[in-house]
Amino acid sequence: MPAIPTWKFFVFGGEQLEFNEGAARRFGDYTNSSAYLDLGSIQWTTYASDPEVFSNMPPPREYASMAYDSRESRLIVYGGWNNGWFDDLYSLNVGKIVGPSYAITHSEPQLGQVSGGTKLRIQGQGFKEPNIKVLFTVGNVPVDSFSLRVTREVAAEYISDTEIECASPNFEDFGPREAVMQISCANGDLTTTWIPFHFFLNTRAVKSLAYGPGLLRDSVAGSDVEFVIQARNDMCENRQSGNDTFEVKITREGAPKEEGGRPEQIEVPCNITDRNDGSYNVKYCVEEECEVKIRINFLDDKQTMVPIRGSPYSASFKVGGKPADNTMTGNAMQKVIQKELERLQT
Repeated sequence: MPAIPTWKFFVFGGEQLEFNEGAARRFGDYTNSSAYLDLGSIQWTTYASDPEVFSNMPPPREYASMAYDSRESRLIVYGGWNNGWFDDLYSLNVGKIVGPSYAITHSEPQLGQVSGGTKLRIQGQGFKEPNIKVLFTVGNVPVDSFSLRVTREVAAEYISDTEIECASPNFEDFGPREAVMQISCANGDLTTTWIPFHFFLNTRAVKSLAYGPGLLRDSVAGSDVEFVIQARNDMCENRQSGNDTFEVKITREGAPKEEGGRPEQIEVPCNITDRNDGSYNVKYCVEEECEVKIRINFLDDKQTMVPIRGSPYSASFKVGGKPADNTMTGNAMQKVIQKELERLQT
């Protein structure tokens, strides 16, 4: 029958017996067990076959008629044979196996700060309005119902039948840890499909820092120069994933716009690359000898731009020298590292 993400093939009852090769064949015993085949993984799973859990199971039989009620997500079993024909009717809800008519498949991004507020674009199929909810459950196992003890729920905005948007919830009660994302549409069941989500400790501007030749004196003019921003959390730990927002503004002084006026502040363009490991590479270039001011701000959980530790930085450039000195492994950085090692040894 149709199911998300793959179809399921259900069987009920019949005969069961272990046949030994070469032995005389005989009739088996009637059974009332149930199983389904997942046509995606080609795996059989037994369900609703424990009489201690399901006290009203149909008596053992074969040749029973079975139909699926898609509106109520239930199997309907009628009649069958066990030394006589049955004339009874049973139903079983299989919604947790078949799932609703919608599914979640991906989120971009799949991680966010523990205080919440990360904008998520979620992909899937069969999304429908109104009242779309996204559930985040502690751990790596999906749930089939909402529980305040282990889940946080947020409303989502419908974009299309394959896309919705939401903001991640505040997960500080549970701390930075793994979670599972599921969807409910129009007050329907939770999806049987799920995707992982990870909450991390918030990046803090006062703990984050920057280093590299692009922040030093006497770098080489006319060649690209670089530096690194390292995001850090409240525990002074280096962040292990990206998706933070840093703003870098580099300026140098130009000629005054009018005689006797203040020098014009000329902005130097730069390029920021998220390395997805908690660090961000920044490159820029100045074409002439000058000094520059480098301001680095971080967008915090209150949506405020806050300067990182040490900002603003100053750097200077001169004509001549080797372009390789402007790299993270160049002589300029080697001299700084050596000087710092000598300081620590004294």
